[in-house]
Amino acid sequence: MATIDPISTNTAGERQLALIHHVARIATQSLPLRGKLQRIVEALKEHIGCEFVACAYTDLQVSRFTCEALASDLPTDIHVGYNREFGSGVVGQVAGDGQAMNIADVSFHANYVETLPGTRSELCVAVRHDGAVMAVLNCESVQLDAFNGLTDLLETVAEQVAGVIASARLNEEQHRRVELLGMTSELSRLALEADSLNECLQRIVEFVRARFDLVNCALLAFDAEKETLRLSALIGQTVFAPRCGQDWPLGLGVIARALRTGEPQLIPDVSTDPDYVMGDPAVAAEFVLPIRFHGALLGLLNLEASHADRFNESNRLILLALTEQVAGTIHLASTNQRLREINRLVEEKSAALLQANARLREMNTQLERLSHLDGLTGIANRRRFDEALRLEWLRAQRHRHTLCLLMIDIDDFKAYNDGYGHLAGDDALRRVAAALAAALQRSEDLIARYGGEEFAVLLPETSLDDAERCGWHLHSAVGSLCLPHRYSRAGSYLSISIGVATITPQDSDRTADFIDCADRGLYQAKQRGRNRVELWKPTSPAPWQE
Repeated sequence: MATIDPISTNTAGERQLALIHHVARIATQSLPLRGKLQRIVEALKEHIGCEFVACAYTDLQVSRFTCEALASDLPTDIHVGYNREFGSGVVGQVAGDGQAMNIADVSFHANYVETLPGTRSELCVAVRHDGAVMAVLNCESVQLDAFNGLTDLLETVAEQVAGVIASARLNEEQHRRVELLGMTSELSRLALEADSLNECLQRIVEFVRARFDLVNCALLAFDAEKETLRLSALIGQTVFAPRCGQDWPLGLGVIARALRTGEPQLIPDVSTDPDYVMGDPAVAAEFVLPIRFHGALLGLLNLEASHADRFNESNRLILLALTEQVAGTIHLASTNQRLREINRLVEEKSAALLQANARLREMNTQLERLSHLDGLTGIANRRRFDEALRLEWLRAQRHRHTLCLLMIDIDDFKAYNDGYGHLAGDDALRRVAAALAAALQRSEDLIARYGGEEFAVLLPETSLDDAERCGWHLHSAVGSLCLPHRYSRAGSYLSISIGVATITPQDSDRTADFIDCADRGLYQAKQRGRNRVELWKPTSPAPWQE
């Protein structure tokens, strides 16, 4: 027990004044609030000469009082942290109505609750601040009517205690704001570093449990559209741990009451609450807070502690403010997850679109290639030949290059078809086309099926002499096939006749006339016995000049 200053014994008034001065000095000391209250109750017990003095906080929100300091010479059920509801016992009655009570003989008081065996009299006064009861001073004695004439003194001391508590709570509020600022900053950082909404929620419950020394902490997400409540994150040793990630029954526990009312639910003693569902024997108190963002319910934060003191008024205020931060954090994490999901879908759709476009380009390329190929022989078709001639013609005009054209016809092919059949004729066309294509030596040269059994070969930047040599080379390639043709007028094997034309295109020249020149050469080869190469020489009059 702390010693107190000697008090003058001249008169009762002087002793009371000395006590008041002594309490005032205690109020100015650099001590925590609980330490100051402890010294005050010790000073009161010493001055009054009773066996027991205590100071209890009132919690108006839950209508309960909690012992914060006591001095006792005898064994008692009361301890720091001891709490009961308003209306229970003399202290509970004063905490509820704020009226002082001086009981000369407790045996005649119906609401007396014995916590100090042998108590005969009790004095209890309210500690008020701004009209509200914030605490109660309680004195008990084993003597009858031990507190006669002391009510005014105790009320005076109660006024001093009110100032001490109010000042401490002001400092506590400033400290709480600083602490809350630090917690919200840390919580935001932890949540923003999470890679997913589930990880964000798990970090939140781990943070809250550690900062408030809780037994269990859980976060349940509410889906208003589906009307479901999911146990999304949990930390602690509870039988409900295996249900994490599953829906929570809407009618189960204090959680259901918080969901139904939309209001925080504080249970200082879970053993007295009919809705409480035990998941951990170590839990003594529960606090459930709705999580709202712009009025919309996002979920519930369920906190469980081994002692009701974890949910004192100061911590509740911090938790209520922190829950608002949690709501914003969850909303941000949910938004980010939706954005990530949208981005993922966009990326998937973009990848699928790119893949589809690639397939489409490939198919278009293949279609374009097929549209330029002859279906029977596999070489370029007439359409491809016409495009190539137009482009090479313009290029030859621009650079004043020569351009050569070979028109090729299989000799007596109609007779071949009639004699050997159309299947054999088709096979012969394929073999001739392959031989002609293989005989070309430059990639820029083009072999095309011009029509029926007729082929065309386009030779860019080629002189007439080189074109003639190319014609005879193609003639030999087909001859080397040694395809029997007993219906031919040019020999015993299938052969070709070739007409060659050359030109350096001028603006006045036409491609049709150029083709006609090569046809003239082919006609000349036919007239001279087939199975040969004939040049339509520049010295010959052009067909359009005849």
